[in-house]
Amino acid sequence: MIQKLGILGGTFNPIHYGHLAAAEEIRDRLKLDRILFIPSSLPPHKYEKDVPSALHRMEMVRLATSGNPHFEPSDIEIKRGGTSYTIDTVESLRLSYPGPELFFITGLDTFLEIKTWHAWQKLLSLCCFVVLSRPGYSFVDLMKIDFMKSAEREMIDMDRGILKHAVIRPGTFTISLEMIPLYDISSTDIRRRVKEGENIKYLLPDSVEVYIIKKGLYV
Repeated sequence: MIQKLGILGGTFNPIHYGHLAAAEEIRDRLKLDRILFIPSSLPPHKYEKDVPSALHRMEMVRLATSGNPHFEPSDIEIKRGGTSYTIDTVESLRLSYPGPELFFITGLDTFLEIKTWHAWQKLLSLCCFVVLSRPGYSFVDLMKIDFMKSAEREMIDMDRGILKHAVIRPGTFTISLEMIPLYDISSTDIRRRVKEGENIKYLLPDSVEVYIIKKGLYV
């Protein structure tokens, strides 16, 4: 029975070990029963070049998550089509999974833009946001968001390494701040390496590497 359901969305262009390791860290830390990996159809905030079709990205996610019984690929946004708004996805998942508590996993850099998200206030009221540390960013950067200012002490302690986990509740929102190990892997670098003929082994699962080569992606 699923009581805690994690949601990890993204372009996954391509999915790599950084995504997988961060998801497993949070799954174990928050005792999530399952994490859904949801490739976007048309991401509203990303303007990447060389974005393969949603079906290619979905297949790479399926291959990458196949070895973990707690990970599950979801094509909910691909089937819906059009621009992928997180609020639509979360509302659909609340109907499909009426019982579990929902945990939406995102990076600190992305959460800094939360007020630009469609229906962001409603979204924050529907699930717990899990905000992961990101290279080049500090948790005190979240002080730029007015409703986060009440958690200044927790954010300072996170940046100092005193805390690695803090749950804050500004108003009706629940936000979990998580300091995780640094995974210095990026989809951008993987795409560059493929284009320039460099090695990508050990940056992503072998099955995904083989798929990229077989389908001629990013060349």
